[in-house]
Amino acid sequence: MIRPVTALLSLVLTIGLHSPPAFAEDDSTSQLATINKIIRGEGKPGETATAKNGEVVYTVLEGGVVEIRNLRYNTLQRFNTIKQGDNNRSK
Repeated sequence: MIRPVTALLSLVLTIGLHSPPAFAEDDSTSQLATINKIIRGEGKPGETATAKNGEVVYTVLEGGVVEIRNLRYNTLQRFNTIKQGDNNRSK
């Protein structure tokens, strides 16, 4: 099982690799909104979004797990999203 801190760090590093110019102007709002929704844990299983370059694909798996696949480098990351209001530090 992936630890929340490790998953969050991976998420921050992954997001940091995608600068705004990585998205197309005409479809950027839609794709960026979908990617943000997926990362925030608000996506539905089967929902997918692809970065403009087509190399990074974000997919929501069963159980809310998010998969980030980089086709160029043949890498795969999976993490559980942290739901708003779910503060594990206070438990």
